Amino acid sequence: MGWTDRTWSWRLAGGFAVLWLGGCLAVVWLLFGARLAALTGVAGATGTFVVAGCFEELEGNDTHCRGTYTPFAASSSTGAAAVPSVLLRSAAGDHRPGTRRDVRLVGRDVFEPLPSTAAHYVTYAGWTAATLGVPGHWLLTSARRGRLRNGENYFFGWLVALFGAVALGILALPVAWILTVSLG
Repeated sequence: MGWTDRTWSWRLAGGFAVLWLGGCLAVVWLLFGARLAALTGVAGATGTFVVAGCFEELEGNDTHCRGTYTPFAASSSTGAAAVPSVLLRSAAGDHRPGTRRDVRLVGRDVFEPLPSTAAHYVTYAGWTAATLGVPGHWLLTSARRGRLRNGENYFFGWLVALFGAVALGILALPVAWILTVSLG
């Protein structure tokens, strides 16, 4: 049994599908992973955020605030200092200037540990993973079979995955609440 042109092209398509699915996971992690960990209180440096001013996002209904972040470990011996002009993303509300909030730092942004926002991020991550992952899964299955598969079932599978992401977001709400309460 030797290599034919047909099997070679399907092996190449299968390799591309695996790269596509790996890229899908990387995109979901880069877009949502660190923020979701900060929103649940699992990761990110803890500190205090002092609000300078808040504004509503143009493209959505989230409220963001600008202000100063001070790590809890800030002291003269550690050398950690306050970081001015930090953005608090997805604030719990429109905070007045001077309001202090306990937050988690991720990159140059800070997040309040909020279970409801964490549940939204789980849903958005599921939608993104489903939308990017279904074409890769279709191509991988086609490559394994050696012929193009009918895409109708994958379309309905994508719709089910979208509804599953919403259900996962709803199920993640109590878990995020427990993590937020226990970890701060």
